[in-house]
Amino acid sequence: MKESSKGFIKKGVLISVGLVTVFLVIFSIYLYRAFNMPNYPDGPNIVVTIPKGSSFGHIADLLYQSDIIESRFRFYLVGRMLGWEEQIQSGMFEVPAGKTNYDLLKDLKFGRLRMVFDVTIFEGIDTRRMAGILRRRMGLDSIKIVTLVHDSLFAAQHGITTGSLKGYLLPDRYRFFGDYTEDDVLRIMINEFKNFYSDSLQRRTQQLGLTVNEVLTMASVVEGETTLDSEKPTVAGLYYNRIRRRMPLQADATVQYALSDEPPRRLLYRDYRVQSPYNTYLFRGLPPGPINYPGRRAILAALYPEEHNYLYMVTDGTGGHTFTETYSDHQRAVRRFRQFRAEQEQLRAREAEQLRQPANEDRN
Repeated sequence: MKESSKGFIKKGVLISVGLVTVFLVIFSIYLYRAFNMPNYPDGPNIVVTIPKGSSFGHIADLLYQSDIIESRFRFYLVGRMLGWEEQIQSGMFEVPAGKTNYDLLKDLKFGRLRMVFDVTIFEGIDTRRMAGILRRRMGLDSIKIVTLVHDSLFAAQHGITTGSLKGYLLPDRYRFFGDYTEDDVLRIMINEFKNFYSDSLQRRTQQLGLTVNEVLTMASVVEGETTLDSEKPTVAGLYYNRIRRRMPLQADATVQYALSDEPPRRLLYRDYRVQSPYNTYLFRGLPPGPINYPGRRAILAALYPEEHNYLYMVTDGTGGHTFTETYSDHQRAVRRFRQFRAEQEQLRAREAEQLRQPANEDRN
């Protein structure tokens, strides 16, 4: 009886060990598949946005509902076993097909799949064009961007008391994450400006007896008048000379700004009579505020203008300008430019005629 009882116990132990072994083998296979089996090996990349503050369970739901993972439970199990459930980054992610749960979790933890947009904001750009670039590159709301730029409360939150962000968003090449909002993008651009406009530039502003807004306004006029960095200190010095002599700036860029409802074009005589405080042909001194977003070189030119006696400038037709000290010299420079422009127009007309002649000869 004792021997049969021992045999029964031994048999029970062997069965239990066998069951445990089978369970461990099955569980090991399950874990291996949970860690290493690809999710949906075929298919296009899928974009998913993980909001800030999302719980790990919510992230698993998002990925499952987006057809990125085949099993919410397996993904959740792997994340908990790795201890990464609190380390997943928020953002917009572009996930390729065939990711294992382990690789996917690792990518989400380190942000490797996070979508990044390279956006270039050019010097001298206006608000609407900037908003259009951000809409096309990132899908942001251009109307909201324009509204925020002119929102005095939003500006004040960032320490700007002029009532607008105009001039305070520094043109540059930026890398924005895909989940950035309009507020986020503008905040980053404001901070870039603040980092550039350092303590030494603040001191220089005080030495000149100007406000930051006046410096940016001058810089924006300079930016609007020349694209050549080498000319910007010269142009800034010219306009400071005119202000000291109580002469109107007579900057065409300010007239273009006053006509902002119209596309850029060659100015006509009637345009110079447009009633606007930004028309520096009618009103002396600087306009009320920046007319565009000046870049670093234009801002530095406004702070460190070239010292000279120039009072007049006119385009030379080749991308630069002719600078003069007297009105008579300026008039001569204007006549040279007009002659140059007329010659160029005649040349273009002859070239167009030559292009038409072969087509006429073929028809004959």
